[in-house]
Amino acid sequence: MTDFTEHTTYNRKSIFWFGLVFLVIGFSRYLPLDHPNLFNFSPVLAIFLISGAYLKNKISWALPIGAIICTDFLLNPNYGVNFLEPFMIITLFSYSLIFLLGKKMGNQSSMVRIFSASIASALIFHILTCSFSWIANPVYAKSLSGWFQALVFGEPGYAPSYLFLRNSILSTALFAVSLSLLARFLLNRQSLSPSSVGTEVSLKSN
Repeated sequence: MTDFTEHTTYNRKSIFWFGLVFLVIGFSRYLPLDHPNLFNFSPVLAIFLISGAYLKNKISWALPIGAIICTDFLLNPNYGVNFLEPFMIITLFSYSLIFLLGKKMGNQSSMVRIFSASIASALIFHILTCSFSWIANPVYAKSLSGWFQALVFGEPGYAPSYLFLRNSILSTALFAVSLSLLARFLLNRQSLSPSSVGTEVSLKSN
């Protein structure tokens, strides 16, 4: 197995492919429009987690934010929401925490640790966004039972919150493991290519 402490940089070609994959899987966020049972089955949390773990400097934040902005501008009209609204503040805050979790995890993590971090990421996002809904939505009683309702069952008349959490956990784990394997493949491939010398972009060092 490759020791990733020896390879702490991506060359520009690897960054290009990594970013392209981010954008492509970002557009998988369109799936729920035709398949409502896939709401919250999204690569977004995995993108922020893996960017934090494997990338360094401005590129580590620019790639996931770029993917989100590009897809949000196209997606939001389908959901009848604006790009800039109060809910986006807590959403971006959640993404930031997940990004920092990836930074803390680092690029040496085992697949078990990545899988565990994926579950933690989905829980962080779910708890924060549902708590915001509990505070902002007058449907919920401002009590412990109302908060529990927001976390588990959600607003009456809509799909229950636990289904969103289930899809979020499954998708984040799937995409995080896949992206981690891609990152390691790109590092292994470029380490065998002499043309990568002198065209490097910094990765996170442990």
